[in-house]
Amino acid sequence: MAGPKRLKVRVTLLGFILASLAISIVIITSRPPLSADVDHHRQLSLRSMITRLKDPKSVAEKDPHFWKYAYIIVNYHKSGHALSDVLVKHINSNLNQFGRPLKRMKVQPRGHFNSQTKCSEMSFAPGTITVIGGPELHCSTEQLRDILLSHPDPKRPKWGVKIIHLVRNPFTMSVSNYNYHRQDPTPEPFVHWKNPCDAGEVGSNKDTLKDLAAPLLSQPKVKIRVRGQLPLVQPIMKREDFKNIEDDCSSLYQTKPGMENATFYEHLRTLDPTEGLRMATADKMNNIVLMAVDLIKFKRVRELVKASNPNHINGDMEVKTISMDDFIHQPGRSMYQVYDFVFNDLLSEETKITRSKTYEQSYLQQRESHHEMNNHITYGKFGDTAALIEYLRGEPVFGPPLTKIEALLDEILYEESVGMERMIAHAFSHGH
Repeated sequence: MAGPKRLKVRVTLLGFILASLAISIVIITSRPPLSADVDHHRQLSLRSMITRLKDPKSVAEKDPHFWKYAYIIVNYHKSGHALSDVLVKHINSNLNQFGRPLKRMKVQPRGHFNSQTKCSEMSFAPGTITVIGGPELHCSTEQLRDILLSHPDPKRPKWGVKIIHLVRNPFTMSVSNYNYHRQDPTPEPFVHWKNPCDAGEVGSNKDTLKDLAAPLLSQPKVKIRVRGQLPLVQPIMKREDFKNIEDDCSSLYQTKPGMENATFYEHLRTLDPTEGLRMATADKMNNIVLMAVDLIKFKRVRELVKASNPNHINGDMEVKTISMDDFIHQPGRSMYQVYDFVFNDLLSEETKITRSKTYEQSYLQQRESHHEMNNHITYGKFGDTAALIEYLRGEPVFGPPLTKIEALLDEILYEESVGMERMIAHAFSHGH
Protein backbone atom coordinates (compact mmCIF):
# COMPACT_ATOMS: atom_id res chain seq x y z
CA MET A 1 0.00 0.00 0.00
CA ALA A 2 2.92 2.32 0.68
CA GLY A 3 4.05 2.18 -2.95
CA PRO A 4 0.75 3.32 -4.57
CA LYS A 5 0.28 6.07 -1.95
CA ARG A 6 3.76 7.49 -2.59
CA LEU A 7 3.17 7.31 -6.34
CA LYS A 8 -0.13 9.16 -5.93
CA VAL A 9 1.56 11.88 -3.85
CA ARG A 10 4.31 12.31 -6.44
CA VAL A 11 1.83 12.52 -9.31
CA THR A 12 -0.22 15.10 -7.39
CA LEU A 13 2.89 17.16 -6.60
CA LEU A 14 4.06 17.02 -10.22
CA GLY A 15 0.64 18.14 -11.37
CA PHE A 16 0.74 21.09 -8.97
CA ILE A 17 4.20 22.16 -10.23
CA LEU A 18 3.14 21.95 -13.90
CA ALA A 19 -0.05 23.88 -13.18
CA SER A 20 1.92 26.61 -11.36
CA LEU A 21 4.37 26.86 -14.24
CA ALA A 22 1.52 27.15 -16.72
CA ILE A 23 -0.09 29.94 -14.69
CA SER A 24 3.25 31.76 -14.49
CA ILE A 25 3.67 31.54 -18.25
CA VAL A 26 0.16 32.91 -18.83
CA ILE A 27 0.74 35.81 -16.42
CA ILE A 28 4.11 36.71 -17.92
CA THR A 29 3.00 36.52 -21.55
CA SER A 30 -0.29 38.32 -20.94
CA ARG A 31 1.14 41.36 -19.17
CA PRO A 32 2.94 44.15 -21.01
CA PRO A 33 6.75 43.80 -20.80
CA LEU A 34 7.09 47.06 -18.85
CA SER A 35 4.36 46.56 -16.27
CA ALA A 36 4.75 49.31 -13.67
CA ASP A 37 4.01 47.01 -10.73
CA VAL A 38 6.53 44.26 -11.56
CA ASP A 39 10.29 44.50 -11.54
CA HIS A 40 11.20 43.85 -15.17
CA HIS A 41 14.44 42.13 -14.17
CA ARG A 42 12.43 39.39 -12.44
CA GLN A 43 10.25 39.11 -15.53
CA LEU A 44 13.34 38.72 -17.68
CA SER A 45 14.75 35.95 -15.50
CA LEU A 46 11.52 33.93 -15.78
CA ARG A 47 11.19 34.61 -19.50
CA SER A 48 14.82 33.69 -20.06
CA MET A 49 14.36 30.38 -18.24
CA ILE A 50 11.20 29.49 -20.16
CA THR A 51 12.70 30.51 -23.50
CA ARG A 52 15.71 28.28 -23.04
CA LEU A 53 13.47 25.33 -22.17
CA LYS A 54 11.74 25.84 -25.50
CA ASP A 55 14.60 26.81 -27.83
CA PRO A 56 18.04 28.02 -26.68
CA LYS A 57 18.73 29.57 -30.09
CA SER A 58 15.74 31.89 -29.89
CA VAL A 59 16.98 33.95 -26.93
CA ALA A 60 17.76 37.01 -29.06
CA GLU A 61 14.26 37.10 -30.55
CA LYS A 62 12.19 36.23 -27.47
CA ASP A 63 14.30 37.98 -24.85
CA PRO A 64 15.58 41.09 -26.70
CA HIS A 65 16.03 43.30 -23.64
CA PHE A 66 19.80 43.31 -24.23
CA TRP A 67 19.39 45.67 -27.19
CA LYS A 68 17.14 48.03 -25.22
CA TYR A 69 20.13 49.24 -23.20
CA ALA A 70 22.87 51.66 -24.18
CA TYR A 71 26.38 50.52 -23.31
CA ILE A 72 29.23 52.85 -22.34
CA ILE A 73 32.91 52.18 -21.67
CA VAL A 74 34.72 54.97 -19.80
CA ASN A 75 38.51 55.02 -19.73
CA TYR A 76 41.47 57.31 -19.06
CA HIS A 77 45.05 57.62 -20.26
CA LYS A 78 46.92 54.52 -19.02
CA SER A 79 43.67 53.19 -17.62
CA GLY A 80 41.91 51.16 -20.27
CA HIS A 81 42.43 53.32 -23.35
CA ALA A 82 43.65 50.41 -25.51
CA LEU A 83 41.60 47.81 -23.62
CA SER A 84 38.34 49.57 -24.51
CA ASP A 85 38.73 48.68 -28.18
CA VAL A 86 39.45 45.08 -27.20
CA LEU A 87 36.28 44.96 -25.08
CA VAL A 88 34.12 46.33 -27.89
CA LYS A 89 35.55 43.70 -30.23
CA HIS A 90 34.93 40.86 -27.76
CA ILE A 91 31.43 42.04 -26.88
CA ASN A 92 30.36 42.26 -30.52
CA SER A 93 32.05 38.98 -31.47
CA ASN A 94 29.82 37.27 -28.90
CA LEU A 95 26.79 38.86 -30.54
CA ASN A 96 27.57 37.48 -34.01
CA GLN A 97 25.52 34.36 -33.27
CA PHE A 98 22.47 36.62 -32.87
CA GLY A 99 23.23 38.70 -35.95
CA ARG A 100 22.81 41.94 -33.98
CA PRO A 101 26.09 43.61 -32.95
CA LEU A 102 26.01 46.84 -30.99
CA LYS A 103 26.58 49.92 -33.10
CA ARG A 104 29.73 51.73 -32.00
CA MET A 105 29.40 55.46 -31.38
CA LYS A 106 32.04 58.15 -30.81
CA VAL A 107 32.12 61.07 -28.38
CA GLN A 108 34.62 63.91 -28.07
CA PRO A 109 34.19 64.89 -24.41
CA ARG A 110 36.27 68.07 -24.55
CA GLY A 111 35.22 69.10 -28.04
CA HIS A 112 31.54 68.70 -27.16
CA PHE A 113 31.79 70.35 -23.74
CA ASN A 114 28.78 72.47 -22.75
CA SER A 115 30.01 75.55 -20.86
CA GLN A 116 26.55 76.11 -19.39
CA THR A 117 25.91 72.69 -17.89
CA LYS A 118 29.63 71.89 -17.39
CA CYS A 119 29.18 68.44 -18.90
CA SER A 120 30.13 66.88 -22.22
CA GLU A 121 27.19 66.82 -24.62
CA MET A 122 26.37 63.17 -25.25
CA SER A 123 23.48 60.98 -26.31
CA PHE A 124 23.20 57.21 -25.89
CA ALA A 125 20.70 55.29 -27.99
CA PRO A 126 19.68 51.72 -27.16
CA GLY A 127 21.61 49.05 -29.01
CA THR A 128 24.79 51.15 -29.15
CA ILE A 129 28.16 51.01 -27.43
CA THR A 130 30.16 54.19 -26.83
CA VAL A 131 33.78 54.51 -25.72
CA ILE A 132 34.56 57.74 -23.87
CA GLY A 133 38.04 58.79 -22.79
CA GLY A 134 38.04 61.07 -19.76
CA PRO A 135 34.51 62.53 -19.93
CA GLU A 136 33.90 65.95 -18.42
CA LEU A 137 31.04 65.34 -15.97
CA HIS A 138 30.84 68.49 -13.86
CA CYS A 139 27.10 69.16 -14.20
CA SER A 140 24.54 68.44 -11.49
CA THR A 141 23.54 64.91 -10.57
CA GLU A 142 20.10 65.45 -12.09
CA GLN A 143 21.53 66.79 -15.35
CA LEU A 144 23.93 63.86 -15.66
CA ARG A 145 21.09 61.42 -15.01
CA ASP A 146 19.13 63.00 -17.85
CA ILE A 147 22.15 62.84 -20.19
CA LEU A 148 22.67 59.15 -19.49
CA LEU A 149 19.02 58.06 -19.57
CA SER A 150 17.60 60.42 -22.20
CA HIS A 151 16.57 58.98 -25.53
CA PRO A 152 17.20 60.54 -28.96
CA ASP A 153 14.50 58.41 -30.60
CA PRO A 154 11.31 57.98 -28.53
CA LYS A 155 10.05 55.34 -30.97
CA ARG A 156 12.75 52.94 -29.82
CA PRO A 157 12.32 51.76 -26.20
CA LYS A 158 15.31 52.38 -23.96
CA TRP A 159 15.34 50.58 -20.65
CA GLY A 160 18.52 52.09 -19.33
CA VAL A 161 22.29 52.29 -19.56
CA LYS A 162 25.15 50.01 -18.56
CA ILE A 163 28.54 51.61 -17.86
CA ILE A 164 31.87 49.80 -17.69
CA HIS A 165 34.15 52.15 -15.76
CA LEU A 166 37.82 51.27 -16.30
CA VAL A 167 39.81 52.73 -13.44
CA ARG A 168 43.28 52.32 -11.99
CA ASN A 169 45.14 52.88 -8.76
CA PRO A 170 46.42 56.47 -9.08
CA PHE A 171 49.97 55.51 -8.05
CA THR A 172 50.38 52.68 -10.56
CA MET A 173 48.63 54.85 -13.14
CA SER A 174 51.13 57.68 -12.57
CA VAL A 175 54.22 55.50 -12.77
CA SER A 176 52.90 53.65 -15.82
CA ASN A 177 52.29 57.00 -17.51
CA TYR A 178 55.87 58.11 -16.77
CA ASN A 179 57.37 54.83 -17.99
CA TYR A 180 55.24 54.93 -21.12
CA HIS A 181 56.32 58.38 -22.26
CA ARG A 182 60.01 58.11 -21.35
CA GLN A 183 60.52 55.17 -23.72
CA ASP A 184 62.90 55.49 -26.67
CA PRO A 185 61.30 56.04 -29.08
CA THR A 186 58.35 57.61 -27.31
CA PRO A 187 54.95 56.26 -28.39
CA GLU A 188 53.26 59.69 -28.53
CA PRO A 189 54.55 62.81 -30.31
CA PHE A 190 52.94 65.40 -28.02
CA VAL A 191 55.85 65.13 -25.56
CA HIS A 192 58.00 66.89 -28.16
CA TRP A 193 55.96 70.11 -28.09
CA LYS A 194 53.65 70.20 -25.06
CA ASN A 195 54.22 72.21 -21.89
CA PRO A 196 53.49 69.65 -19.13
CA CYS A 197 52.68 72.38 -16.61
CA ASP A 198 49.90 73.92 -18.72
CA ALA A 199 46.64 73.27 -16.87
CA GLY A 200 44.59 73.45 -20.07
CA GLU A 201 41.19 74.99 -20.70
CA VAL A 202 37.90 73.60 -21.89
CA GLY A 203 34.74 75.18 -23.35
CA SER A 204 33.89 78.70 -24.43
CA ASN A 205 34.37 79.99 -20.87
CA LYS A 206 37.91 78.59 -20.84
CA ASP A 207 37.33 76.68 -17.61
CA THR A 208 40.29 74.89 -16.06
CA LEU A 209 39.99 71.54 -14.34
CA LYS A 210 40.75 73.28 -11.06
CA ASP A 211 37.67 75.48 -11.58
CA LEU A 212 35.49 72.52 -12.55
CA ALA A 213 36.62 69.76 -10.17
CA ALA A 214 37.70 71.53 -6.97
CA PRO A 215 34.14 72.40 -5.84
CA LEU A 216 33.21 68.70 -5.93
CA LEU A 217 36.42 67.15 -4.64
CA SER A 218 36.64 69.54 -1.71
CA GLN A 219 33.22 68.38 -0.48
CA PRO A 220 33.24 64.57 -0.21
CA LYS A 221 34.70 63.21 2.99
CA VAL A 222 36.81 60.11 2.44
CA LYS A 223 38.12 57.86 5.20
CA ILE A 224 41.88 57.52 4.81
CA ARG A 225 43.12 54.39 6.54
CA VAL A 226 46.71 54.70 7.74
CA ARG A 227 48.39 51.66 9.27
CA GLY A 228 48.17 51.68 13.04
CA GLN A 229 45.91 54.74 13.14
CA LEU A 230 42.20 55.41 13.18
CA PRO A 231 40.69 56.45 9.83
CA LEU A 232 40.89 60.19 9.15
CA VAL A 233 38.01 61.98 7.42
CA GLN A 234 38.98 64.80 5.05
CA PRO A 235 38.29 66.30 1.61
CA ILE A 236 39.86 64.65 -1.42
CA MET A 237 41.42 67.66 -3.13
CA LYS A 238 41.29 71.44 -2.63
CA ARG A 239 42.18 74.31 -4.96
CA GLU A 240 45.55 74.72 -3.28
CA ASP A 241 46.39 71.11 -4.15
CA PHE A 242 45.97 71.94 -7.83
CA LYS A 243 48.15 75.04 -7.46
CA ASN A 244 50.85 73.15 -5.58
CA ILE A 245 51.08 70.62 -8.42
CA GLU A 246 51.32 73.38 -11.05
CA ASP A 247 54.03 75.17 -9.04
CA ASP A 248 56.01 71.97 -8.54
CA CYS A 249 55.96 71.28 -12.27
CA SER A 250 57.02 74.84 -13.08
CA SER A 251 59.98 74.50 -10.71
CA LEU A 252 61.28 71.61 -12.83
CA TYR A 253 60.41 72.54 -16.42
CA GLN A 254 63.14 74.38 -18.34
CA THR A 255 64.74 75.67 -15.13
CA LYS A 256 67.94 73.61 -14.92
CA PRO A 257 71.22 74.74 -16.54
CA GLY A 258 71.41 73.64 -20.16
CA MET A 259 67.71 72.71 -20.30
CA GLU A 260 66.21 76.19 -20.76
CA ASN A 261 64.83 75.18 -24.16
CA ALA A 262 64.51 71.44 -23.62
CA THR A 263 61.31 69.65 -24.60
CA PHE A 264 59.06 67.73 -22.25
CA TYR A 265 60.45 64.50 -23.68
CA GLU A 266 64.06 65.61 -23.14
CA HIS A 267 63.19 66.29 -19.52
CA LEU A 268 61.70 62.81 -19.15
CA ARG A 269 64.87 61.29 -20.55
CA THR A 270 67.31 63.49 -18.63
CA LEU A 271 65.88 64.33 -15.21
CA ASP A 272 66.32 62.14 -12.17
CA PRO A 273 63.47 59.55 -12.29
CA THR A 274 61.79 61.04 -9.22
CA GLU A 275 61.70 64.48 -10.88
CA GLY A 276 60.65 63.06 -14.23
CA LEU A 277 57.83 61.18 -12.48
CA ARG A 278 56.56 64.37 -10.84
CA MET A 279 56.58 66.23 -14.16
CA ALA A 280 54.79 63.41 -16.00
CA THR A 281 52.22 63.09 -13.20
CA ALA A 282 51.53 66.83 -13.29
CA ASP A 283 50.90 66.54 -17.03
CA LYS A 284 48.42 63.68 -16.65
CA MET A 285 46.94 64.68 -13.29
CA ASN A 286 43.82 65.77 -15.16
CA ASN A 287 43.04 62.13 -16.02
CA ILE A 288 43.40 61.06 -12.40
CA VAL A 289 41.20 63.94 -11.24
CA LEU A 290 38.55 63.17 -13.88
CA MET A 291 38.55 59.55 -12.71
CA ALA A 292 37.87 60.69 -9.14
CA VAL A 293 35.09 63.03 -10.30
CA ASP A 294 33.47 60.26 -12.35
CA LEU A 295 33.63 57.79 -9.46
CA ILE A 296 31.66 60.22 -7.31
CA LYS A 297 29.26 61.29 -10.05
CA PHE A 298 28.37 57.77 -11.17
CA LYS A 299 27.72 56.75 -7.58
CA ARG A 300 25.45 59.74 -6.97
CA VAL A 301 23.50 59.27 -10.19
CA ARG A 302 23.05 55.58 -9.49
CA GLU A 303 21.71 56.36 -6.01
CA LEU A 304 19.39 59.02 -7.45
CA VAL A 305 18.04 56.65 -10.10
CA LYS A 306 17.54 53.89 -7.57
CA ALA A 307 15.69 56.17 -5.14
CA SER A 308 13.43 57.74 -7.77
CA ASN A 309 12.80 54.58 -9.75
CA PRO A 310 12.92 51.52 -7.45
CA ASN A 311 11.30 49.24 -10.04
CA HIS A 312 13.87 50.15 -12.73
CA ILE A 313 11.14 50.75 -15.30
CA ASN A 314 12.41 52.73 -18.32
CA GLY A 315 15.26 54.20 -16.33
CA ASP A 316 17.79 51.65 -15.16
CA MET A 317 21.44 52.55 -14.58
CA GLU A 318 24.10 49.98 -13.84
CA VAL A 319 27.80 50.65 -13.33
CA LYS A 320 30.61 48.11 -13.20
CA THR A 321 33.87 49.58 -11.93
CA ILE A 322 36.83 47.44 -13.01
CA SER A 323 40.43 48.04 -11.98
CA MET A 324 43.08 47.92 -14.69
CA ASP A 325 45.48 46.57 -12.09
CA ASP A 326 43.19 43.54 -11.76
CA PHE A 327 42.96 43.22 -15.54
CA ILE A 328 46.76 43.08 -15.73
CA HIS A 329 47.18 40.49 -12.96
CA GLN A 330 43.92 38.51 -13.39
CA PRO A 331 42.80 39.01 -17.00
CA GLY A 332 40.48 36.00 -17.07
CA ARG A 333 38.52 36.93 -13.96
CA SER A 334 38.33 40.55 -15.07
CA MET A 335 36.99 39.59 -18.49
CA TYR A 336 34.44 37.35 -16.81
CA GLN A 337 33.18 40.38 -14.88
CA VAL A 338 32.75 42.23 -18.18
CA TYR A 339 30.90 39.32 -19.79
CA ASP A 340 28.66 38.75 -16.77
CA PHE A 341 27.84 42.46 -16.44
CA VAL A 342 27.14 43.06 -20.12
CA PHE A 343 25.47 39.82 -21.18
CA ASN A 344 23.84 38.61 -17.97
CA ASP A 345 21.61 35.71 -19.11
CA LEU A 346 22.14 36.23 -22.83
CA LEU A 347 25.21 33.97 -22.63
CA SER A 348 25.34 30.80 -20.56
CA GLU A 349 27.56 30.64 -17.50
CA GLU A 350 29.73 28.01 -19.14
CA THR A 351 30.19 30.19 -22.22
CA LYS A 352 31.20 33.23 -20.17
CA ILE A 353 33.76 31.25 -18.16
CA THR A 354 35.19 29.42 -21.18
CA ARG A 355 35.62 32.56 -23.24
CA SER A 356 37.11 34.44 -20.29
CA LYS A 357 39.74 31.74 -19.89
CA THR A 358 40.42 31.82 -23.63
CA TYR A 359 40.96 35.57 -23.44
CA GLU A 360 43.35 35.14 -20.52
CA GLN A 361 45.48 32.62 -22.42
CA SER A 362 45.58 34.86 -25.49
CA TYR A 363 46.43 37.96 -23.42
CA LEU A 364 49.27 36.28 -21.54
CA GLN A 365 50.74 34.79 -24.72
CA GLN A 366 50.60 38.14 -26.47
CA ARG A 367 52.12 39.95 -23.51
CA GLU A 368 55.04 37.54 -23.37
CA SER A 369 55.68 37.18 -27.10
CA HIS A 370 55.34 40.88 -27.98
CA HIS A 371 56.50 42.36 -24.70
CA GLU A 372 59.61 44.09 -26.00
CA MET A 373 58.10 45.07 -29.35
CA ASN A 374 54.87 46.49 -27.93
CA ASN A 375 55.70 49.92 -26.50
CA HIS A 376 52.17 50.24 -25.11
CA ILE A 377 52.91 47.57 -22.52
CA THR A 378 55.11 48.93 -19.74
CA TYR A 379 54.39 46.23 -17.16
CA GLY A 380 57.65 44.52 -16.17
CA LYS A 381 59.90 46.65 -18.40
CA PHE A 382 61.25 49.02 -15.76
CA GLY A 383 63.02 47.83 -12.64
CA ASP A 384 62.40 50.98 -10.61
CA THR A 385 58.59 50.87 -10.76
CA ALA A 386 58.04 49.73 -7.15
CA ALA A 387 60.55 52.26 -5.82
CA LEU A 388 58.90 55.09 -7.77
CA ILE A 389 55.45 54.16 -6.44
CA GLU A 390 56.81 54.22 -2.89
CA TYR A 391 58.49 57.58 -3.55
CA LEU A 392 55.27 59.08 -4.88
CA ARG A 393 53.34 57.95 -1.82
CA GLY A 394 55.62 59.94 0.44
CA GLU A 395 56.06 62.94 -1.85
CA PRO A 396 54.50 65.98 -0.08
CA VAL A 397 52.80 67.52 -3.14
CA PHE A 398 51.43 64.44 -4.92
CA GLY A 399 51.21 61.91 -2.10
CA PRO A 400 48.24 63.34 -0.13
CA PRO A 401 45.76 63.87 -3.03
CA LEU A 402 46.70 60.59 -4.73
CA THR A 403 46.28 58.73 -1.43
CA LYS A 404 42.77 60.16 -1.00
CA ILE A 405 41.80 59.28 -4.57
CA GLU A 406 43.15 55.79 -3.94
CA ALA A 407 40.93 55.53 -0.84
CA LEU A 408 37.90 56.68 -2.84
CA LEU A 409 38.60 54.10 -5.52
CA ASP A 410 39.13 51.29 -3.02
CA GLU A 411 35.87 52.17 -1.26
CA ILE A 412 33.83 51.95 -4.46
CA LEU A 413 35.55 48.79 -5.67
CA TYR A 414 34.82 47.18 -2.31
CA GLU A 415 31.15 48.22 -2.39
CA GLU A 416 30.69 46.69 -5.83
CA SER A 417 32.67 43.51 -5.11
CA VAL A 418 30.76 42.31 -2.04
CA GLY A 419 29.76 38.73 -2.86
CA MET A 420 31.08 38.97 -6.43
CA GLU A 421 34.64 37.84 -5.74
CA ARG A 422 33.49 34.65 -4.04
CA MET A 423 31.22 33.82 -6.97
CA ILE A 424 34.02 34.40 -9.51
CA ALA A 425 36.50 32.33 -7.50
CA HIS A 426 33.97 29.49 -7.28
CA ALA A 427 33.31 29.59 -11.03
CA PHE A 428 36.98 29.59 -12.00
CA SER A 429 37.94 26.83 -9.56
CA HIS A 430 35.47 24.25 -10.82
CA GLY A 431 36.96 23.63 -14.23
CA HIS A 432 34.08 24.82 -16.40
